[in-house]
Amino acid sequence: HRSINHRMYGSISTHTKHPEVQGTETDTNMESKRGSSIASGVINLANTIVGAGMLGLPGAFGGTGWLSGMILIALSAMFSAHGLVLLSKAACLTGRPSSFYSVALASVPKYTILIDLAVALKCFGVATGYLITISDSMVDALDHVLLTGDPENDEQFIITLLISRHFWVVGALVLVLPFSFYRTLDELKKASALALIFVFMLAGMIVAYANGIADPCMGNYENAESCKGEVEPFTNASSTISRVPIFVFAFTCHQNIFPIVNEISSLSQSRLNIVISCSIGLALVIFSVVALEGYRTYGSLVRGDILLNYPENNQVTFLRICIAFMLTLHYPLQLDPSRRCITSLVKVIMNWWRVKKQPKVGNVALMKLPGDHSGGLEMKLEETLNPDETLKEGNSYRENSQNDEKQQKVDADDKLFYIITFSFLSLSFILAMLVEDLGVILALVGATGSTLVSYVLPGLIYIKIYPHMDLSKLLAYLQLVVG
Repeated sequence: HRSINHRMYGSISTHTKHPEVQGTETDTNMESKRGSSIASGVINLANTIVGAGMLGLPGAFGGTGWLSGMILIALSAMFSAHGLVLLSKAACLTGRPSSFYSVALASVPKYTILIDLAVALKCFGVATGYLITISDSMVDALDHVLLTGDPENDEQFIITLLISRHFWVVGALVLVLPFSFYRTLDELKKASALALIFVFMLAGMIVAYANGIADPCMGNYENAESCKGEVEPFTNASSTISRVPIFVFAFTCHQNIFPIVNEISSLSQSRLNIVISCSIGLALVIFSVVALEGYRTYGSLVRGDILLNYPENNQVTFLRICIAFMLTLHYPLQLDPSRRCITSLVKVIMNWWRVKKQPKVGNVALMKLPGDHSGGLEMKLEETLNPDETLKEGNSYRENSQNDEKQQKVDADDKLFYIITFSFLSLSFILAMLVEDLGVILALVGATGSTLVSYVLPGLIYIKIYPHMDLSKLLAYLQLVVG
């Protein structure tokens, strides 16, 4: 069984007892009881999904109508959940630790580098957008709090500093730093739980405005009729189709299914399905409430960011501050998968360079290559010696050498972790300082990257890696075609 898997998947070992893996426990390596709980997985995955992007859903409903919008949001949730299931099955088939690189290497090895690069860039773009949005939210909030209209007051240095976008980009970087060096998603569960509290507060405020608890037209409009447009179940086809990427992007979280597979205790497909269904279900409920209530508040006049519709008052100022803190807690959920992909890329390049530079005798490399269990030339030379004379010394040498190699690997991995993290933070900070609005670039990266990660890759990887033609593989083809 293992020799067949080695031929199928190269150097990646598979550990499952049955290809379908559904509802089955894996081998001893995967049955470790030490790991994250289902609740931790649900919190982190749901927090990856639910973010500031939900504030654009009422505007999407404005372009689709409420009934078309509900259909699209339900379909997006369904396909997103199915994509997560496909990726989790592929991860179980290739074994832990899993990543986009490992499942791509087992299924589409020619495109592993491109896939890791696409995921890394997509997450980097979203994380940089978070820094920009944090700074913009704080500037908008403090504009209302600090500016009085009196030039003598408004031109003070401290006031000018506090409403400066660049000041809050620096502030955003300082805020995200403490959460950027965690090595597992499970360590972020408390931060994710706090972020979900901010999400519920935002949703509650939107519901309050929709139901008259707060006045949505106060100060901004001459009368209530002028602030609210028509509420319709449908709009025209072109307007509806143009809003589809918003719904697709809203449910993108697939880059974080691999850490959950790696960290969850008592790994089985049934436990992963619980994490996926609960996370997507929670996001679907929150998104539906926010989209429907926000659209019902302003109808066809709802804007792309619904906060722009609300009057500038203390409640909305509080909402903007909540968004800033919420995105601070979301930032590491984009940093972590990007860092994992970049780490894979760097190791591939380092291995390639090491192989290229190593000295050779004829066609035999002096250094043992990754995945080569033959022992390389070193073992071939040892075999020419008298076994009785070298056995004791050889065993001692190997033991010490293995310990040294393990320690060197740990030190190298730690160094690489910090280098990549600091580089990610520095580049993200510099870009946020230089660019005030990523605009079309972020929209393009988000639309194409989300479709790739949520639809194309899950379907393609599962089709290539799963050997049997059954209902699950037919659904994988559907996922790929829709993508």
